[in-house]
Amino acid sequence: MKRAWFGFVLMLVLVLPAGASTFLAMSWEDLVGKADSVVAGRVVEVASYWNREGTAILTEAVIEVESSVLGDAPSVVRVRTFGGQVGDYKIVAHGFPTFERNEKLLLFLEPAEDGFHKVLGYQQGELRIHTDKSGREIAVPTWTAGSANILKADGTPAPAPRALPLADLVQKIHETADRIGRPQAQ
Repeated sequence: MKRAWFGFVLMLVLVLPAGASTFLAMSWEDLVGKADSVVAGRVVEVASYWNREGTAILTEAVIEVESSVLGDAPSVVRVRTFGGQVGDYKIVAHGFPTFERNEKLLLFLEPAEDGFHKVLGYQQGELRIHTDKSGREIAVPTWTAGSANILKADGTPAPAPRALPLADLVQKIHETADRIGRPQAQ
């Protein structure tokens, strides 16, 4: 019965316009100030499964932390998010973080239950790290215009963030933490 209900809900979701998820934009200061930690690391494991009720698919990723940019973080972080694929069932959760094995990420994290973390601000707190032709690491936001509706408090669309060299982004995080009075203990 649960699978039949899920099939109906999935069909309903498929007829809705893509990118229908809507989130409130977080300011840069809020991301830096509210994150329990900000880490750069590599995804070493990804697994999706049904929740206990059998009504939603969740994905867990294990992140091997290569550097703690802000706050304290263990050497391995377990992150949980909504969406994923189990067998023939797939939930595409627009605006929620996604993970692929071996990808390198910069994540703004907050604690969740059962020892897991979640990405603060959904995709606003997730950046993929790529290496350009010159060997420089670039932090590329996973949230782009059209991937989810991110609105400012006044209801207007928030501008999509732009890619930055990772070193510049780390410096911006530290400068913001200093400006807002956030301790940077590691």
